[in-house]
Amino acid sequence: MRKIFFIILAVGISLVSKAQQDPQFSQNMYNLLTFNPAFAGVGDEMTGSVINRQQWMGFENAPVSTAFNGNVPLRVGSRMHGLGLTVMSDKLGFENKTTIKFQYAYQFKILNGILNAGLSLGLQNNALNGKWDANDENDPILNGGSTDASEMVFDAGLGFYYRSKTLYLGASSTHINKPNVAYNEKNKIYLYRHYYIMGGYKYVLTNQIDIIPSFFFKTDGRMSQYDINTNVVYNKKYRSGVSYRVDDAIVFLAGILLKNGLDIGIAYDVSVSDIKKPSLEFMLAYHFTPSLIKRKQKYKSIRFL
Repeated sequence: MRKIFFIILAVGISLVSKAQQDPQFSQNMYNLLTFNPAFAGVGDEMTGSVINRQQWMGFENAPVSTAFNGNVPLRVGSRMHGLGLTVMSDKLGFENKTTIKFQYAYQFKILNGILNAGLSLGLQNNALNGKWDANDENDPILNGGSTDASEMVFDAGLGFYYRSKTLYLGASSTHINKPNVAYNEKNKIYLYRHYYIMGGYKYVLTNQIDIIPSFFFKTDGRMSQYDINTNVVYNKKYRSGVSYRVDDAIVFLAGILLKNGLDIGIAYDVSVSDIKKPSLEFMLAYHFTPSLIKRKQKYKSIRFL
């Protein structure tokens, strides 16, 4: 099985990839800025977060993804704006992608809620480790198996995000400029546009218990993936839930929000695909509210809507 896994990795990099190229996370409901720039400025808090995913634990050189996000709602005059920063590392075998992007969102009041329109601009560095053993020393992209290669490209994305006191809906696209990663003159990898649709609703069961079903859909026009999630939040502090990623995994979720603004989350994927290896994901976030972003009408963050 391990041989088959490594062969798939090597072939996937050597050809123009038809698989989804954006990293995968399970705690997407708490990681929306990574894929939707319109999430910048959502809520009444300034937030810094980091999320790390170890996929298919037990496989050597399996995917490892880490994303840092900074999110700042900002009032300028009578208008609210959002600023964001994402720094992301995505490692898969001999491929290592590093992304840095800045997000801006403008907010409109509409239909008893707020609509954000957002744009992201940044750079993505794509690197190949020529020393990695891919069982093919003559692979043209791996430069004969002995030399590293890298290419940095400009990357852009856009999105929309609507939220009210109980509902959120969003749509976005990454790599809208479809960057061309040319490791050499003959071998090119295109970053295909990825499209995302996300949504959730808070159902107040009691004064202390909220049930928040949500979904997260992504596609690159060739492959699609659906996440269906349900989280139960107790006393706006403790949360637990379960997700189903269609034909891929059942995910168990848990988290706690401390009084000092520290937010801790964990996700454990039980694979239902042919790759019978689990995945583990940790999230750490810190939320605080400086006076410059306070406003009269509040729309809570996606943590608890």
